Amino acid sequence: MRLPLNYHTTIKQLAAQVFGSDASVCLFGSRLDDTAKGGDIDLLVKLASPTEDKAMLAIRYNALLQMKLGLQKFDILIIDPSTDLKPIHVHALAQGTPL
Repeated sequence: MRLPLNYHTTIKQLAAQVFGSDASVCLFGSRLDDTAKGGDIDLLVKLASPTEDKAMLAIRYNALLQMKLGLQKFDILIIDPSTDLKPIHVHALAQGTPL
């Protein structure tokens, strides 16, 4: 996993701040491949209860991540029990590693 340990802590703390303490975060995508270089940081945020305004929460979360971890590309997916899972969600759930 190509993600500094301090990123793990910050990503989880900011997720709790934005989404609540029941939120969990998984890393998926190219950052799981230790042999790859570069790439964005793909995150799947799982929420325990249905949540409105997921897009606005994702924007806020992205902004906080950038302020704390620097300008870089974060791809953020958010799912809750009401989410109609798309192939990308299924892939992220299958491949993702909890932080």
